[in-house]
Amino acid sequence: MARLKAVCSKAFGQSRASFRTLITRTENMFRLAARKLGNSKTNIDKRRLLTKPVEEGTTSSQTINVPESADVVVIGGGSAGCNALYHLAKYGVNAVLLDQAKLTAGTTWHTAGLIWRLRANDVEMQLLHTTRELLLRLEKETGIDPGWINNGGLYIAHSDIRMDEYKRLATIGKAFNIESHLVSPRETKKIFPLINEDAFHGALYTPGDGVVDPAMLCNALTKYAKNHGAKVFEDCPVTKILTKKTQLGSLQVAGVETPHGTIKTNCVLNAAGVWSRSISKMVGIQIPLIPMKHAYVVSEPVEGAKGLPNIRDHDKSMYFRIQGSSLCMGGYEPNPIILQSVPKDFNFGLYELDWNVFSTHIEAAIEMVPQFSTAGIKTTVCGPESFTPDHKPIMGEDPRCMGFFHSCGYNSAGMMLGGGCGEQIAKWIINERPDKHMYSYDIRRFTPEQTSDSIWANERSHEAYAKNYSIVFPHDESLSGRNVTKDPFHDILLAEGAVMEERQGWERPGWFLPEGTVKIPPYDYYGSYGSPKNEDTKYSEILQKDYTFDFPEHNEVIKNEVLACRNKAALFNLSYFGKFFLCGRQAQEAADYLFTSNMHRENNKTVYTCMLNQQAGVEADCTVTSIEGGTGTVVDPIFKGKGFLIVAGGMSGYQTWVHMNQVVKKKGFHVTLHDATKQIGVLSVQGRFSRNILESVVDEDISNSAFPFSTSKLLTIQGTLVRVIRLSFVGELGFEIQIPSQSCEQVYHAIRQAGKAYDMKLAGYRALYSLSSEKGYHLWHSDLRIDDNPIEAGLGFVCRKTGEYLGKNKIDNIRKHGTKRKMAYFHIADQVPVWGLETIYRDGEVVGYLRRGEYGYALEHSIGQGYVTHPEGENVTKHYLESGSYEIEIMGKKYPAKLYLHSPFDPENKRLHGVYD
Repeated sequence: MARLKAVCSKAFGQSRASFRTLITRTENMFRLAARKLGNSKTNIDKRRLLTKPVEEGTTSSQTINVPESADVVVIGGGSAGCNALYHLAKYGVNAVLLDQAKLTAGTTWHTAGLIWRLRANDVEMQLLHTTRELLLRLEKETGIDPGWINNGGLYIAHSDIRMDEYKRLATIGKAFNIESHLVSPRETKKIFPLINEDAFHGALYTPGDGVVDPAMLCNALTKYAKNHGAKVFEDCPVTKILTKKTQLGSLQVAGVETPHGTIKTNCVLNAAGVWSRSISKMVGIQIPLIPMKHAYVVSEPVEGAKGLPNIRDHDKSMYFRIQGSSLCMGGYEPNPIILQSVPKDFNFGLYELDWNVFSTHIEAAIEMVPQFSTAGIKTTVCGPESFTPDHKPIMGEDPRCMGFFHSCGYNSAGMMLGGGCGEQIAKWIINERPDKHMYSYDIRRFTPEQTSDSIWANERSHEAYAKNYSIVFPHDESLSGRNVTKDPFHDILLAEGAVMEERQGWERPGWFLPEGTVKIPPYDYYGSYGSPKNEDTKYSEILQKDYTFDFPEHNEVIKNEVLACRNKAALFNLSYFGKFFLCGRQAQEAADYLFTSNMHRENNKTVYTCMLNQQAGVEADCTVTSIEGGTGTVVDPIFKGKGFLIVAGGMSGYQTWVHMNQVVKKKGFHVTLHDATKQIGVLSVQGRFSRNILESVVDEDISNSAFPFSTSKLLTIQGTLVRVIRLSFVGELGFEIQIPSQSCEQVYHAIRQAGKAYDMKLAGYRALYSLSSEKGYHLWHSDLRIDDNPIEAGLGFVCRKTGEYLGKNKIDNIRKHGTKRKMAYFHIADQVPVWGLETIYRDGEVVGYLRRGEYGYALEHSIGQGYVTHPEGENVTKHYLESGSYEIEIMGKKYPAKLYLHSPFDPENKRLHGVYD
């Protein structure tokens, strides 16, 4: 209380009497809350219950009679569960929802219910659009008001750099037909008269935003679901999930046990909110979900507040939601209270608000809306919420247990994302995969090592919470959860000046300091919880130089790495790439079905290929080398018959591994899959002089005729047998060297020494991605995703026209009927950076947005890759693409752009074949 009083007094210098009134009101809020939320005699340090009658048609504890079986059992009656049930019922699935208490119990009932439409992520905007469309039609479908109020939203900025981010949001919003307006403080004052126009720099106004009532929404969703055959059982906890082993030894869901009977099912959806960890443990699975206390306060009525838009002040990590005539205020603190667990019976419970934590928002709130200082606090709401290491939900089928799906960890955004995610998880269950690119939410984005590491999950979830409202820069990195997985070259490259990035637990070099070194210190929780702040701040200071939407300070360093590769030679560390061996008596049959390319190749031939799902969405792209059984080393394993070495990008390595395993198990192929990722280090020598460098350390002939492009050889370097694949991810003459981990250091030094004669430079992934984009190569999870097919991505050449492979029927149909969009490459003459999400115009009409943006240092252009659509929904043809005039909108300004169907860099692939004119 003293903190609150001091802040208010400092901010406005009001009379002691006024503040005594405010403090008195604040101290009385618990009595008011008790009357509003439950028993008025409940002490403030105990849980308060929200009384809620059982809806007509929903079973009570006296009449529960669960069915013997169901297609899907949904566990949890909050936003995630109810939205999933709605969509499952809509698709005709026999689904049952079980809740241990009442609908909305747990985290949903006390949510703020804000619905925002703009995000720095295209998939999330699609999900938010689905949610909003659902809210707009629910009353017509059910006759029940879902509690949707379209009062608009204001994004507040306190700096030019934040306004730059809002310009980016407004720009990508045009590609999704989302209305928004950049407004000055004075214009903002007209929209929200209570705001202090001197307290901020500018704003973004989105009139389509709003707020939804969680109880009303869940009632409407379940009403629809029950009308379409679904069943809802309250007061029916799941006490056990039954599993069985399949013929191939996989764990499979078989049913659920409750106090009221057993339900046989092969599919369970874990939508239990903060209790989702406990549900996962029922099948022996750990998920990285961390419960934390999350709070907001509700003011007494404020004159003039009714009908105003909601406010999101990212720079102050604070928001206002309009509730009638009251102001709800909450946010994200640097020191949230992390919970070990939430009691099973904490259904409609609340915690006492800790003002020492929450008071970080008070000063900013009063400065933004001065009337908030004298309105008094009517209610505080402090409840448990579930948070994840990247502040995104956990969804999808868990690779460790067939039929066990997740839809949890919504990071207090369950109302916003619920409709879109509910639709996707229903399609996931029915069709085996979603139809949107849900990888950023998929449990597969975490490796088993990460999900089982509670320290990593705790650190990362804290930082994600504390940075939730931070500007989303293209090249930010976490300070938490670092140094979890290091490849054999890690310490060597650190000593060489590597500035490390982290992807799926692996440390990889982003770029190299010209002088000095930098290490990543242990996470200090930003000085919270009594942790002393790190004295070594060099790494965080380097990261801050990337906090820009302009070219970063170290752009010249990255440029030098790129041009070294283009003109002489560069050495890349690709050790975190996934390396997998497929062998066994049906290896050829499995490869034929898994991969789109022709797998009937001679030994040591390497091909680029895709792996698809049933809808022809690209689950992975990789290289596959046909090999024969060898001497028994990790790079030359012993096996009978023909085998295949599969190499996938590091960030998609686990996704690739899971996809292959699931397809193999479903089809029953008699093969073995071995993951050799951690046993093999990879160095990639690329550039004009790469052959000269490699010739210096091997004794065999590696000339163009002896070692052609896209082939593999077993060679010896420093007495170590290595596998070398003549391949390039950057469009140059190059070689990827696979080395047993125990020999990596000596091989590295030999290559490094040989490279000195040719001015070979070390290069990181920032250079690698620029080079690959300039060449026109794809990057999975960016311009090649699960919601893309190879034909529209310009990869029809990797899809064979004979034989069967997963997704081929769809590919054949697409070839026959054409595509509604096509991948294209764009060059912008102006020296302006692009990062992705910039809007594409053709003849003045919006036709798409960039998925990926880079700077092409050899071409001296900003470059982008994106999918072009037809404004009338017609097929996109070569003539349509080439006949238009194009512009790219970057932060609200349009720049002329030239479209290419293929990258103009080395279009004849001469460099790949060692030809440098």
